[in-house]
Order: sequence, then structure tokens, then C-alpha cells
Amino acid sequence: MGTLAQDLRYALRKVCNSPGFALVTIITLALGIGATTAIFSVVDTVLLHSAPYSRSAELVAITEKGPGGISEVSAGDFTDWQAQAPVFTGLAAYQSWEFHALTGGGWDPDEVWASPVTPNLFHVLGVNAFLGRTFAPNETQAVVLSHQYWRSHFAADPRILGKVLALDGNLYRVVGIAPSDFDFPAANSQMWIPLMFSAADRANHKDRRLSVVARLSPGVTLRKGQAVMDSVAGRLAAQYPNTNSGWSAPVAPFKSLEVRGILRDAILALLGGVVLMLVIVCANVASMLLARGTDRQGEIAVRAALGAGQARLVRQLVMESVLLAAAAGGVGVTLSRSFLAVIVNQVPKYNLVETQALNHISMNLAAFGFAAALSLLTGIGVGLLPALRASRIEISEWLKEHGRAAAGARRARLQSALVACEIALAMVLLVGAGLMVQSFRRLITTPTGFDPDHLLTVRVPLLKYKYSPPQSAEFYRDVLERIRNIPGVKSAGMANNLPFTGFHVSLALPSPPTGSSGGSVEAAGRSVSPGYFRAMGTPFVEGRDFLEAENRIDAPCVRIVNRAMARLYWPGEEAVGRQLPGVCPKGASAAIVGVVADSKQDSIESQAKPELYEPYAQHPFASFLVTFAIRTASDPLDVAMAVRQAVQQVDNDQPVIQLRTMQEVISESIWRQHVCASVLGVFAAIALLLAAVGTYGVIAYSTSRRTHELGIRSALGATRRDVLGLVLRQGLCLTLIGLVAGIILSLGLTRTLRSLLFGVTSTDLVTFAGVIVLLVITALLACYIPARRAANVDPMVALRYE
Repeated sequence: MGTLAQDLRYALRKVCNSPGFALVTIITLALGIGATTAIFSVVDTVLLHSAPYSRSAELVAITEKGPGGISEVSAGDFTDWQAQAPVFTGLAAYQSWEFHALTGGGWDPDEVWASPVTPNLFHVLGVNAFLGRTFAPNETQAVVLSHQYWRSHFAADPRILGKVLALDGNLYRVVGIAPSDFDFPAANSQMWIPLMFSAADRANHKDRRLSVVARLSPGVTLRKGQAVMDSVAGRLAAQYPNTNSGWSAPVAPFKSLEVRGILRDAILALLGGVVLMLVIVCANVASMLLARGTDRQGEIAVRAALGAGQARLVRQLVMESVLLAAAAGGVGVTLSRSFLAVIVNQVPKYNLVETQALNHISMNLAAFGFAAALSLLTGIGVGLLPALRASRIEISEWLKEHGRAAAGARRARLQSALVACEIALAMVLLVGAGLMVQSFRRLITTPTGFDPDHLLTVRVPLLKYKYSPPQSAEFYRDVLERIRNIPGVKSAGMANNLPFTGFHVSLALPSPPTGSSGGSVEAAGRSVSPGYFRAMGTPFVEGRDFLEAENRIDAPCVRIVNRAMARLYWPGEEAVGRQLPGVCPKGASAAIVGVVADSKQDSIESQAKPELYEPYAQHPFASFLVTFAIRTASDPLDVAMAVRQAVQQVDNDQPVIQLRTMQEVISESIWRQHVCASVLGVFAAIALLLAAVGTYGVIAYSTSRRTHELGIRSALGATRRDVLGLVLRQGLCLTLIGLVAGIILSLGLTRTLRSLLFGVTSTDLVTFAGVIVLLVITALLACYIPARRAANVDPMVALRYE
């Protein structure tokens, strides 16, 4: 223990004696440790985060399986399960989130995502409130707020406990605040309200709309729980043959929602990128430690001559690298906080599609522990190989000054190998970043089918408890008229769902006459007001817009289609004046009055699909998604306050939310690609810089070792240009080795980016060629300084060098 403390003091003294080297090493390692810790926090929160449930291994999900496959659970079956399944300490039911209007209380009206849960759900999950309490048994008019909504809407005011909130006109008392990591059943749940069953509900075994989670009693296995549920399902099938015959109740371990699709791919791409960058950082620092080991040969030889064994020397040198890595870890944690803030700030606030808890990412205990472990492993990893190399010294050879050149040559070869590795990995990162940047540039320049400039969007989810469907049409007509009269507004319209907001209505329409009979065609449906297409900047191909006289429930049934739908139903013919069967009430046909250009619906990378537009007042539905599109003469946000006032003049309790420009809506729809391109670009830039520094270091070291040789060459007639070319060729040879390895790695690894790319392939020749040229130019610049220095050496000075 005493020798360890002695080594620690000596290592600290050696680090302090070389402040320049220590500073460069700490900054380099901090970049790698900080970036890796930040991405780990993302992976841990989104992909690996275990739910904050007590004894989660005891939790199971119970569904129902019938002739049509897996289904949700009826209230009647759930009630009977509670009474007939003693193997569970508790069964709880819940429904997915639903929209509610939050009004009154002195706060701004808002739309909230509330999840109905049985009062015992928090108890079954083993979750306690952050503040206050959870639901009491049979409590009906209470609400538990999510931690995030409490902070964002109520400014984290603890006095909100006990206050009364109005949800759709019904009063609920705030009894608790949920923990910050509680996202149930989905990340966007903002509050929970009691789910109660009436006598009619408990007798209903047909409507299956519930999800069920249960906790196994201590000592009860999953197999035993399944056996009990099989018995219960059999009794219910005999008792209720009309609704339960042929139905079983599968029991499975309870799992949180898994992240899939483009978000998962983007996170894994960032994880792969940061691992590559960390390896480059480690290689760069190891190369610097190898060079420093050469300068310390005399010190190491003297210590060996005085009796220090190789193990003691290795431990001493590794101790120094661990100290440097520890300091870098502290700096890296600070950098990771800033890095995480940048990522979180790019997560959309108003995306109706799940953002999978990305807004909750923070530096938690797991992240700090990871940073500490990573710092220790990095310190050992970058210091072990240089320490082993430096400690293998022949004392007699060094004392005779004959071993220096041989040892230097061995170290130069190892440094060259490390730099070639840096170049190869830097190429992989540069190619990946180049592909993502190209893809993102094509995304933002792809036509959307409408004009997003000077366009303000405002969601006005109607208070459904206050307005019937016909009344909603009158409400929106009144608001639109007021908005159109606002100074600076050129045109305005509304739709019950806008492109790129994460929702669209799917319609099953009869097959076109030219298609197979008996089938159906899937098309997107959108209810709009007159003036919507003008406000959106969507051009008409033929025909006209809806008239105000047609925007009434008793008006003749008319529709507008997009070009894709017109081509499908009437290829090569005019669509205006045609009849589209089966799209009006009672299966009546609609008259087509216009054809508009195709526009993107869910995402920029999607292909245009058939789309059917109808006057909102003829079929007023999905009012919770109604959004106004307002075209302005100047900055759209300049009229945002006036638009809010226009709505509140009609109804002061009406929520007015998500005021943002259409450019922001589009940007939020591709935020994953934006984050991936930006972060990989930063990683690639750091990798390029480190590869350049590594190349410079190796060539400068090699040149210094060859000073005597270069002097002889100059004395024998080599010109300055010959020496310059000799050194540059050495650097280029090293670069080419790295490029060949990098090309092979890139061809294999960039395939993982395919799902994130748009308009560019993972083997894009332009990207590969550009990266190769960039790396060659960077290597030449890194080699030029030591090459020029070598070419300027006086031969007489060089001949006396050794």
C-alpha cells in the first residue's frame, strides 16, 4: 500500500512537471469521454432504461387471445379476474392516453394527455409519488400530474397539491406528482385520472379496450400464474359463451414499450460513431505516450538500474495515464452536460408521435458511474501498451547509447500503426457524416407540395364537452373570419390534421373501375375549410376550391382529390365533374370539384399517396387535431398573439396551442435525421483533427529520428526538393494504408445507416471520393511542416546529430 501511495505521488509530480503535455492529453481524452458519456445517457434513457417499478420481475401483462389473435381486455373479464385469480397480489387496468381540455384555475387553457388508470395501478407497479400521494381506493375525482408537466405548466410549484383542475369541465383535485422517470403507459402521458367501472361496465364482456398489468404473489412462478388464468378463462367461457367462448388469457412478463424504427436506428448510429471517436482518441493519446516514453528512456533506465522491476515501472507509467484520464473524466462530465443539452433542445416539443422520453435525458447516477468507469478503463487502456514498451529497456545497451535507435524504430512502427488506425476510423466517421449531411440536405430541399414560407400553424383542439359537431363547424367559421381580418394576414384556412404532424386519417375507398372488383383503396382523408389550399400554397391542377355554401352539413356532397388519386381513378382523363362512389353519408357518391397537386403527408421522404379532401362542416370530426394555416405578409410569429386573441374572443376557455411556423413543423418531422447528421458531423470533425495531429506527430518524430540519415543524403547531393518529397511520401504511404482499411470498414459499417438515408446510397461514390480527397489533403498539410523542417536542416549540423 505504501509503494502504491508513493507511485501515486510520483505520478502526480511527473504530470505537474509537464503541464503542456498534460493539458493536451486531458483535453483530448475529455472530448472522447464526454461525448461517450452523453451518448450513453441517451442510450440508457431511451433503449436500456429499466422502468422505475419495485421488483419489476414480479410484474406481468395479461391480455386476451381469441379467434382474431391477441386483444385487449373487457371490463367484465377484468373484474372477474380480480375476484378469481388469487395468485396475484393486485391487478390494475389502464387505457392509453386521451386528449382532455384543461381550463380554469387561473392557468392558460391547455390540451393535456391524460391516461385513465385504476386507482390501484401505482400500488401494483410499486411506484410512490414524488410529492403528495397516489390514488386512494375508489377515489374518482383526483389527478396525479407527471413530473415534466408539473415543471413545464405549473413551474414546479408544490402549492399545486390540493388545487382543483377542470378537465373537459369535470373537476379533479391534484393529489400527487409522479416521479421524474415515471412514463406510463407512454412517454407523453402528462397526468393520470382514475378509471372507474359502472355496473354496466362490469357486466360487459364484449368490448375489449383495457390493458392489464398484475403483480405475482411471492413465490408464484409465471407458469403457475398462467395455469390459474387458464382455469379462470375456462370458467368465464362456460359462464359467458357468447363473448368468451374460444378466448384465453395469456400471461407474459411486463415490458415497457420498445423503441423501434428510425429513432432506434439513429441512436445506434450515434453510439457506433462515438465508439469510433473514442477509439481514435485513445489511439492518439497512446501515440503521444509512446513518444513521451522515448524522451524518458534515461529516467526509466536509471530506475531500472536501481532495482525497479518491469511490473513496478509499468504500474508507475499506467498510474500517470490514469491520473490524466481521471482529470479528463471530470472535464468530460461537464462537456457531456452541454452536449446533452444540445441534443435535448433539438427534440420537438409538440410532436404528437412518441419522443420516447428524450426530453427526460439527463446526467443521472448511472451516467456518472459510467463516466468514472470509462475514465479508469481509458486511462489503463491508453497507458498500458506505451508502458510495456517503455519498460522493456536494455540497460547495458542504453548506457552504451546503442539501443536508442532500435527502440525508437520499434516505437515509430507502433505509432505509425496507431495513426493508420486513426485514419481508417476517421474515414468511417467522415463517410457516415457525409452521407447523413447529404441525406439531410436533400430532405430539406425536397418539395413538399405546398409553400411553407410565411405560414403560421396554430392548433385549436375544440372543447368536445362544450360543442357538438355542428356547433364546432360554426365555431371554426367564426374564428376563421376573425383571423382573416387580422392586419398582415393574407389568407387563412383550417384542417382537422396538417401534414407532418404525425396524424392522418386513413379511408378505405371502393376500387377504381379499372381495378379489380370487390377490393378497396387506402387513401388519406382530410377535412378542410374553404381557403385552406390558398393558405397552404397548394396549387390547383384543375377545378376549384370549396365554396362557403358547400361548407355546411346540408350542402351537396362534394370532394377534392389530389393528382395521385385522380390518376388512380381516372387515368388520362379529367377528374372534375366525375362521381366518386361510397364516400358520402349512406354510401352516396360525391361530385369531384377540384384536383390539387400532390403533397407529402407523414414525412418528407414518403411518396405521395391518394388523398381525399372534404368540407369540414359536411363531416366535422377529429376536432382535437384541428389546426389553422395562416399565410402572412411578414414574419408569421408577428400575428401569433392576435390569432390567440381572435380565438379567445369567441371562447375564452378554448386552448390555443402549438403556435409555430410551418418551417418549424417540417424541421420537427426530420429532427432525428438532423440530430444524427449534426452529431456525426461533430464526431467526424474531431476525428479528422486528431488524425491530422497524429499524422503530424508520427512524421515529426520519424523525421527527428532520421536527421543523421537526411544529412548524409543532403551531403551526397540530395536537393531540398528530394528531402521534402521523401518525407511527404512517407506520410502519404501511411495515409494510403489507413485509407484502404477505411474504405473496407466504411463499405461494411455504413450499411447500418440505410434506414436513415434519403436520396443517397450507403456506397455513394461522390461521398467516398470527397472523403478520400479530404484525408489526403489533410495528411499532406500535416506532413508538410516536418517535411519542410527536414528539408531546411544544414547537412553539417545533421551529420553531427548523433
